[in-house]
Amino acid sequence: MQSVQRVTSLAIHPGQARSLHLTSIDLPSVGDEDVQVRMIRAGICGTDRELIAGHFGKGPEGSHELVIGHELLGIIESAGKDVVGFGPGDLVVATARRGCGCPACEAGESDFCSAHGYKERGITGLHGYYTERFVESFRNLVLIPHSIEKTGVLAEPLSVPHKAWRVANGVQSRIRSWNPKTAVVYGAGPIGLLATLALRARGLDVYTFDIKSAPNVSQEITERCGATYVCTADRGVESLKAELPSVDVIIECTGSTAPLASAMQLLGNNGVLVLLSGTGGKVERTFPADVINRQFVGGNKVMVGSVNSSLADFQAAVNDLQLFDELWPGLAESMITHRIPGLEAAIDLERFAEGAVKAVIEISPS
Repeated sequence: MQSVQRVTSLAIHPGQARSLHLTSIDLPSVGDEDVQVRMIRAGICGTDRELIAGHFGKGPEGSHELVIGHELLGIIESAGKDVVGFGPGDLVVATARRGCGCPACEAGESDFCSAHGYKERGITGLHGYYTERFVESFRNLVLIPHSIEKTGVLAEPLSVPHKAWRVANGVQSRIRSWNPKTAVVYGAGPIGLLATLALRARGLDVYTFDIKSAPNVSQEITERCGATYVCTADRGVESLKAELPSVDVIIECTGSTAPLASAMQLLGNNGVLVLLSGTGGKVERTFPADVINRQFVGGNKVMVGSVNSSLADFQAAVNDLQLFDELWPGLAESMITHRIPGLEAAIDLERFAEGAVKAVIEISPS
């Protein structure tokens, strides 16, 4: 009988704050449509930090642990006999969400799951990618060209603003003359910076808002791609509106509801505001409801939420990572400011990643 292989992983006890620890889990056998992937590096994001803080998370059925992590770059070691388009030596990323069987999920749109019965790698119901190896269906993988090995781990976070851009354009199909020129991105963290690069690559004039004063690394990245960095600390919305042209699209990705009223008032006529921040708190805020309502009705404005992403968004992200290197060599890679040397060191993740624009765990560098 073949022995079960176990792999070292980094896990939490869901709902228990500061429970990050090393563990080992069984590595599933490789099925006919599966591949076995060796992890190269994993990205750290705000969701991981909230999981570590105990704010949410759910382990696989029957497990008191959850291996976290949903941003990755890996290399295929072996493949089942029915795998198509992938083979040993290929670099890959994998999606996180697995559908529940609702109509949206059955249609291949688990990012629009209506029943909220989905599972997500490293978040709820499925172990994630802070591990030495994992086994996954080839249908949930996207190829990463070796030419972007250094930035491939950014494909998952970049897929999120790509989903937002897809949603924005879908909503704006209501306007036959839609031709956006000016965009505002709230937040200069990893998602905000990637959104900035993606919008600039499409020719939009981009203003990236953040509360951090310049100079800083995020400001440098913003300006190197031709966008404008705006420190919004102590700035009112009327002051911001006076300096900007009419804003066609806003992507909000600060992780907070603090800029919501400002964003709604800043949006131009016929514009679309896309919210990406999933906030788990219960903060109550006061804003000029009548003014905002009048502006939205009179200006044909739209506000829409967007979460997760599809395989198509991942592929668009991969294409953009290649485009970024053509337009601004080395710029996307410069976002990765902190590298943690292995899973064992990552137990002290918060200390290692302090002050990072983007931090990654170098699990098994290629």
